[in-house]
Formats: sequence, structure tokens, C-alpha cells
Amino acid sequence: MNTRVLVAQNGLWNLDSLGVLDNVRKDSKHLLITDKNVEKLYLRPVLESIERSGRLVRTIVVPPEESSKSFEVYARLVQTALDYGIDKYSVIFSLGGGLVNNLAGFLASTLYRGIGLIHLPTSLLAQVDAAIDFKQALNFSHGKNLIGSFYPASNVLIDPIALRTLNPRLIRCGLAESMKHALCQDSDFLNYIMSHHNHLSELDFLTETVVRSVKLKLEMMAPSLHSDREEVVKQYGHAVGHAVEHLSGGEIYHGEAISIGMCVSAEIGRLLGVTDEETVDIHYRSLAMLGLPTTVPYEFSLGDIWEKVRYDKHFFRDRAYVGLLRTVGVPSNSGEDGLHGHWVSREVLFEAIEVNRRAGLRSAY
Repeated sequence: MNTRVLVAQNGLWNLDSLGVLDNVRKDSKHLLITDKNVEKLYLRPVLESIERSGRLVRTIVVPPEESSKSFEVYARLVQTALDYGIDKYSVIFSLGGGLVNNLAGFLASTLYRGIGLIHLPTSLLAQVDAAIDFKQALNFSHGKNLIGSFYPASNVLIDPIALRTLNPRLIRCGLAESMKHALCQDSDFLNYIMSHHNHLSELDFLTETVVRSVKLKLEMMAPSLHSDREEVVKQYGHAVGHAVEHLSGGEIYHGEAISIGMCVSAEIGRLLGVTDEETVDIHYRSLAMLGLPTTVPYEFSLGDIWEKVRYDKHFFRDRAYVGLLRTVGVPSNSGEDGLHGHWVSREVLFEAIEVNRRAGLRSAY
């Protein structure tokens, strides 16, 4: 699987001149999926860029809510696509954040067993994570991203200019995934992000953060889709993070939930004698400095969290499977069963969450 990733300021206005449309056939009909928020901001320049090139595209607008990543919305998109007359050479453009990227990606992977896909991510979270990965997914009542596929976009065009209209909360949420790569792979990148914690909306900082995050993520994708070493890094903090996100019903955003999940992972590592105390403290201090939450809300019971963790794709034989760190930039290799991650019992997870909940003072800076 191959994807061309291009970072270009003002790229959304210049898809044709940047070569993003080179393999999009003019004699096929194409679809563009976006959400109501992005529609107001960036739909017009993108449509003008596509139509200027002589290609036909129809726009579908979905609600900007996690509920859009559902079978119901997916079925309506299939109906619209087939009624419109797409063919096996058609392309689906996704213009939006991770929600739109995932929904459009899954649709593209299933129509005619796979048609064209081009991602135009507009949120920081999508630019550093969702649009880069080959994972396309829908949610289900049991949990997040439970139905999906591996399917590459032919092109991912990242325009940092789109980040200027993001609210601060969404900037922080995107930085959570960048922090994941920094904590797991690159201590210098961690220091870079922290040195700008008072200037998170500056375009130069965001552009550099996107470029460095993408490079680190691509390192984790290059060897193999199913490489255990790379997978535990990409999923660092996600087992508990996804559980918290799902239980919140959308009140806790993805990046916020992953921030919490990474702190719990650090506590698991400390309990297992894997992660040193300084690294645990760095998790709390650095994420709190960015304005991200670090502790599991008391409103979610341990039993409910465990029930959602059970639907994590790595869960097996009544144990969670998680990546842990030895120190910043150095993932742990458990060596158990030839794997890099660590098997975690319910008792250890519960203890880690309870310690995390008592760690509020740790987040002070």
C-alpha cells in the first residue's frame, strides 16, 4: 500500500497545480464528503480547484459528530453514491477531520471492492494521524472503530493554513497525537513542542509539528501493516483512551481521551516496573502544560471502563495488550511470546486507573 503525502500551505486552493488530481479521471463522476463546519470554510476553494480541472464532483455533507461514523450514515452514502452513478474509476475526496476521513475512507474501501480515495484533512488531529494511516473505520454500539478496513488514499494533501480556523481545544486535541509520537519516538520533538506551549496557534509551529509528526508516523507504518513493534507505538494510550472517549458520549474528544490514556499507560508501566518515575511525571507535566486532561473521570466506573477495553482489537484471553515506555523515546520490549507490548490484567489496569485518579497534583506545573 502506498500513499503520497504532501504538505503545502494554500494547497486546498491549488489541488490541480500540485498534481493531486493527476490520476483522477475526467470521464468518471466523483464524490466529496465533508461536514457542516468545514463546508462553510473550505468547500468552495476545493470545489473550484476540482471543477477548474474539468472534473465532475458531487458534495455530501454529514453532521460533525461521532454518530456520523455509523452504519446508518454509511448506508445513506452508499445509496447516494450508487444513485449518482459512480464507477470503479471514481474517487472519493474527504475534506475534514478524522471523522470525515474515516467515514469516506471506509466508503471508498467497500464500494466496488475499492475505488479512489484522496484525503484533504483540515484538523490537526487528522493531519498528524487519521488521514495518514491506512485504517478506515466506523463505530459500533460496543465501542469505537470496531468495523473497518486497511485502505490507502492515493494522495493526502495537508494544508496547514486550515489550522488557522481551528479552535484552541481542537489544536490541543491534535497535539495529543503528536505528543504520542514525541513520547514514544523522539525526545527532541517533545522538547520542541513544550518550548512552544504558550504559542500553540502559531502557524510556523503548527506546520513544523505536522511535518515532524507525519515523518514519525510514517516510520511506524513503513515496515508492515501488522508489525507488532510499530502497532504498539501507534496505539500507545489508545486502549483506555478509546474506552474513555466512548463512555463520554462525545463529551471528551479523541485527543483528550488519548492524553488520559497515555497517563494511565505510564502508570501501568510504573506498576509493572517498566517505566521509570521521571517518565511518568513527564507524561503528566507535559500534557497538562498543553491544557490536556490527564486523569480518568470518576464518573466512569472501573467495570464500565473494563467492559469497553474488552472490545479493543488487541484484547485477548481476558487481558488488555498495551505498549509501554521505558523512558521518553524508548518503547519497552516485553519479549513475551515474541511481542513488544505487555499483557495487562484487569487488576493491574484498575490499580493504574485508581493511582491516576489520585494524581491530580502531579499535573500542576
